[in-house]
Amino acid sequence: MGRFGKRDVTDILEFLEKELDTLSRLEKVEKMKLRSQIRRQETFLLTLEDPKAPKVMLRLEGRLAEVFRLYSSSVKEELGELLEAKCVKLDQYRVDH
Repeated sequence: MGRFGKRDVTDILEFLEKELDTLSRLEKVEKMKLRSQIRRQETFLLTLEDPKAPKVMLRLEGRLAEVFRLYSSSVKEELGELLEAKCVKLDQYRVDH
């Protein structure tokens, strides 16, 4: 059983925050609230047992529904690719060790 490392989680959260920053139609205070919601997912991601990209994506979409409503489908696809890459790396690490 593997888990995401701190760097992996940071990469995922930074991606979500960066995409939030590109949304120009939000007030500064609203962005701050949403950014806070994103950062609160760190513990969830760090403690997730045996993460798989589709499962992680589904759980994040549920936990951050307000944020995901603002994202375009291309952002969701990019996040899916990032999660897939992180999960593949995790699986390879497990096989090698």
